[in-house]
Amino acid sequence: MSTLSKIDQKMEMRRAAILEAARNLFCEHGLSGTTLEMITAEVGGSRRTIYELFGNKDGVFEAVVRDSTSKVIDIIKEINFTDLPLRDALIEFGMNLMTFLTQPETIRCLRLFLGEVPRFPHMGKVFYESGLMTGRRILKSYFEEQMDKGEMPKVDAMQAATFFMSLMKADYDFRQMTQVGWEPNTPDLKQHVTNAVDMFLRGYGIPSAAPVRTTD
Repeated sequence: MSTLSKIDQKMEMRRAAILEAARNLFCEHGLSGTTLEMITAEVGGSRRTIYELFGNKDGVFEAVVRDSTSKVIDIIKEINFTDLPLRDALIEFGMNLMTFLTQPETIRCLRLFLGEVPRFPHMGKVFYESGLMTGRRILKSYFEEQMDKGEMPKVDAMQAATFFMSLMKADYDFRQMTQVGWEPNTPDLKQHVTNAVDMFLRGYGIPSAAPVRTTD
């Protein structure tokens, strides 16, 4: 490995450590209650490193938002839709998505991000576009592939993705945002996801009686 590559790798590791520390501090103390000194105290280093990597504290916050939304997209991209029947693929998609979205850490971040939107309007757009809309576009492409294969009727694929995501989320995120300490258990979440998938399929006239494939 070249000297330059080692430096780049070290800097990337430093950046990741700063983001993780900043995420935890932002969630605990809020944006205004978190200082650069608090972040450097967690990871070491100096304010200069943060300035070089992010510009300022607002830059750190924006990077945390982008990093958090990218984790959702990574989860979606990890699913190999093509190896699964439509119903099974949607159930796996739904379980991966909802398991992540209902984690306490995810809810903490959502509360933080949404609470700062009035002060940082552009971050609301970043959060929406890089998270929710990217996920919808991935699902849209999958639905278009299924239409080409004759597994789905020819419909507005983006609208179908919007409907599907709305059925998945239902009131789970809002309920967790407003009821501190409440979170769904896995069996209930699995039942919700399965019911939502079957409702979605029936809505588009697609048979939903096929059994869910399980893996060892």
